[in-house]
Amino acid sequence: MFRMKPGRSNVERAGAADAVTNAAEILRVLPGSPAEKVKLRPGERILEINQVRPADLIDYLRAEAADRLHLLMAGPEGNRREIRLEKAAEEPLGVVFTSAVFDRVKTCCNRCLFCFVDQMPPGLRKTLYVKDDDYRLSFLQGSYITLTNLEPADWERIERLHLSPLYISIHATGPEIRRKLFRSPAAAEIMPSLRRLADWGISFHGQLVLCPGVNDGEALFRTLTDLGGLWPALGSLAVVPVGLTAYRQGLPELRGFTPEEAREVLAMVVSFQEKFLAAHGSRLVFAADELYLLAGKEFPPLAEYEDLWQLTNGVGLWPLFKAEFLHNLTEFFTGCQERGYSPTGKRVVLTGFAAAKLWEELAGEVRKYFPRIVMEVRPVPSVFGPEVTVAGLVTGADIISHLLEKEPDPGATILLPAVMLRREEEDFLDGYSLRQVEEAVGRRLQVVETTGEAAVRALLEGEGDQR
Repeated sequence: MFRMKPGRSNVERAGAADAVTNAAEILRVLPGSPAEKVKLRPGERILEINQVRPADLIDYLRAEAADRLHLLMAGPEGNRREIRLEKAAEEPLGVVFTSAVFDRVKTCCNRCLFCFVDQMPPGLRKTLYVKDDDYRLSFLQGSYITLTNLEPADWERIERLHLSPLYISIHATGPEIRRKLFRSPAAAEIMPSLRRLADWGISFHGQLVLCPGVNDGEALFRTLTDLGGLWPALGSLAVVPVGLTAYRQGLPELRGFTPEEAREVLAMVVSFQEKFLAAHGSRLVFAADELYLLAGKEFPPLAEYEDLWQLTNGVGLWPLFKAEFLHNLTEFFTGCQERGYSPTGKRVVLTGFAAAKLWEELAGEVRKYFPRIVMEVRPVPSVFGPEVTVAGLVTGADIISHLLEKEPDPGATILLPAVMLRREEEDFLDGYSLRQVEEAVGRRLQVVETTGEAAVRALLEGEGDQR
């Protein structure tokens, strides 16, 4: 049942200047949803839902879980309307918002030695320069937070709503090391905050960004010892090497890990994994794939990454992709034999330098099964500089420059990983859209989700854009 009428509410009568600006703006309306039936539109904002003015998606989802909804809407032109509708309590309204936070995103109050935002080149999307440190995005999207900017009301809400799990940037537990890393006296202590979460039954995952000579070695040993005592509240811990761009002018001097130093970090991680596995039944701490590449070491078996909680930190990402790829490759080969089908043609894979050698390994496997497929793996230099080697930091301008300088054969299929693009908008870090890049190079680019199955299909069937 749906009813609509123009109206006024306490929000409108209050006349707050930011009432509309800080409301939930609709990006998309899902087909067949209650929202579509009552003609909600992209660009409209939800000012109130059942007399609740939601500050974020958490408030919204709690209010949405009702069988009767009363919405106060504001249109792009400022016109307002009220909508009443009935639905099953568990049925979503069917809208996607432009942001998970409707008021102001909480930002970072620290000045970390290694802050990646401080090292960003100019000319990227404006949102990439925001140093978000918002516990709501941590709970909703898995963003890592420092816990250093939480007000008493934030802590109260985390406990009351049991916002679990959270994702926390820890980096070190020793107060002096933390002062040096965060360059903020308020960030010195982390263990009391972590114990508070554990006492409330709130689980969390952690990350350690390691800087050579700062928080590795003895500092890392202390950190892993301290954090091991927080199991099972601490579900997993990622150890990640510092990322350095070519834009560190005026910033504290830092350097990357040498191969020997990377091997030392891995040795310590493995040592603690053995201790934690014996004590807790979980390895708990996991090294980023980049550390294995730096050290020139083989990745552990996929099973040793357990539940793969740290994929977004690049932990186990390549072992998982490789396992999926090889499994789907053999299955596809079996299907081709049964159908008498033999794919042919040239494929050009655009990627970052870190994954290029790994892709070459997979190309060798493809040639074993399908010798008529020619694969060319191309690492694309990033505007971020030579030390930034991940595919996710390749920009649209980088791809344009690369393809114009070295144009692929006319009949080749050009593939690029979906991690280079923002999902909804299909744009790159520098704001170039996929279509703009295609127009600039005069070629179609096939976007491939970063799963082994999607990659195999793209290479052998030309069906990579599975988004």
